[in-house]
Amino acid sequence: MPSPEPSQPWVTGPASARRRATTAAWQALLVIDQSDDGVIAAQMAATGEVLDSLAKTSAAHTRHELQAAASSFERASRSHIRAARGHDHALRRAAHDLAHSGPALGRGEDGATTAMVIDMLFFLVTAGAHWHAWKQHFQQAEAAHRAAAHLRAAADHPMAFLHQRGSHLTPAWQRHHVASLRQALPELADQVLAERGWPALAATLDEVRTTGHSPTALLVQAAARRELDTAARMSDVLVWRLRRMADLPADPQNSRSTHGRGSATASSQQRVAHLDARPSNDTRRQR
Repeated sequence: MPSPEPSQPWVTGPASARRRATTAAWQALLVIDQSDDGVIAAQMAATGEVLDSLAKTSAAHTRHELQAAASSFERASRSHIRAARGHDHALRRAAHDLAHSGPALGRGEDGATTAMVIDMLFFLVTAGAHWHAWKQHFQQAEAAHRAAAHLRAAADHPMAFLHQRGSHLTPAWQRHHVASLRQALPELADQVLAERGWPALAATLDEVRTTGHSPTALLVQAAARRELDTAARMSDVLVWRLRRMADLPADPQNSRSTHGRGSATASSQQRVAHLDARPSNDTRRQR
């Protein structure tokens, strides 16, 4: 008889607000790719509001860097291009929700969702820096790059836990996830595998697999959202995108995966042996 599924972690108001802000930032990235200057200027201004609200409601160990990021980006949020109001509703709503959700804890789902939105804001701010540079707004571009550096410094998220979990996967499962990555992203796989964050991505792919999703299919979808080769750490981007797309807890310690995923139990060894026995071009997943 199958064991009952564990209940999902209790999500606090701050954690919910951070998840919504992550979604809004993701949508804004797509807008920056596809919209005119007035709409992008509005997104930049609203991004500044999100940074302010996030800094005011985050735990002490990230607050200093977030405040510095918000202060730096304040210059980048202003330009001579007239903002097209009305297209920035999602980000402004996210800023409002963050401000009214109350202070977040520095651990658990609060801490993990804070890390998730920080990572997404890093890429949004970086996209803003590129846009400013393209428009020859050199002071704003420099300010946005400074803000991105502070966001990167603040991103003390639970990657260490995922890194440890990924490092303890059995060699056969590690090879399986490498094969999935190469099939999904053949041109970027070597770069991702060389990154320090690869074990965390491997652990996330394992969680994706155990929840019934296709790691290869989700990798393709995650990479298609926005060009990955402009990211400083592609593996980090993929981790958070996959966790969001597969509806995995932002805090990996609340995941349904177990620490025993890479342990040498009899049942897992049998599954791994079966996995290794398959032809290398067989990408069907067996549970």
